Amino acid sequence: MKVGVAISSFNSDQEVIQLINRIQEEQWPISGIMIVNSMGSNEIQDYLSSNKIQDIEYHNFNYNLGSAGNLHQRIQLASQRDWDFVLALNHDALVTKSTLVAQLEYVNLEKIGALYPLKFFPEKKFYDYSGTKEVGPWRAFGPINEPEKSLVPHIWSSSNGALYNLEPARKGILPNQDLWFGWDDYLYGLDLRKAGYEQFVVTKAICEDNYEFESRSLGPMTFKLSIKPAWYHYYRTRNLWWIAFYRHPSLFRILRVSIRTIAETLSICLGWEKDNKLLALKYQFIGMMHGISKKMGKWKVPE
Repeated sequence: MKVGVAISSFNSDQEVIQLINRIQEEQWPISGIMIVNSMGSNEIQDYLSSNKIQDIEYHNFNYNLGSAGNLHQRIQLASQRDWDFVLALNHDALVTKSTLVAQLEYVNLEKIGALYPLKFFPEKKFYDYSGTKEVGPWRAFGPINEPEKSLVPHIWSSSNGALYNLEPARKGILPNQDLWFGWDDYLYGLDLRKAGYEQFVVTKAICEDNYEFESRSLGPMTFKLSIKPAWYHYYRTRNLWWIAFYRHPSLFRILRVSIRTIAETLSICLGWEKDNKLLALKYQFIGMMHGISKKMGKWKVPE
């Protein structure tokens, strides 16, 4: 059983170099490392050359792949190697050697599409079980105590730390590049499930996710929410509507996406966005219109 690591990079050369060093120093049980960069400087390549590291495959695209395009390229390129599984990592990889070792215990199960680590949010003090359900109005949820089950069935999870079976990729099942940014892992999970592949969170493969949560007052209540630039509202709204209408259409999914969009609109109005409410609402509305009308790919990223 051969397992490789595929790392994404965009303006994160130093973080990728640190991750490479950590993987090598900890002697992860892998057959190789691949890096897929967008518009990178020569920093990573110079580092590999100056340290005479020859067993790391480096790809640098001269345009921005976006997160969806990068995941697509990593899995596609990994499927061309003699690897059986690939561990997808972002530059800010949360997993450790012990996380991967725990995931590897289950690679021999039949029809495995992906094995995910179990993420714990210190800020919210619970484990992430978002992917056990379809995307809905909730942000994330899960138990506050470590689960007893060794495997928890999932529909999808974040690609950062996901151990993907490369058999589906060799059959042409790949992450969709048209999403450009956001929900590519959700769509890929739906595609894997439709093709008959199972996905699980490995509960012993725990990693902490120090996501960018901030306390925000929404009317009389206070919540910890993920704070992102206003343009994020465009992509996360557009991509969900497109998935619900065209890639995996169902009234059930459209209803959930509708409720989520309404909930996010109310959250923006009540204080989720403190400085750019109108801009966030504008991008959200345009995203919904583009998703319904199948206008995909890269749109606009404000400065």
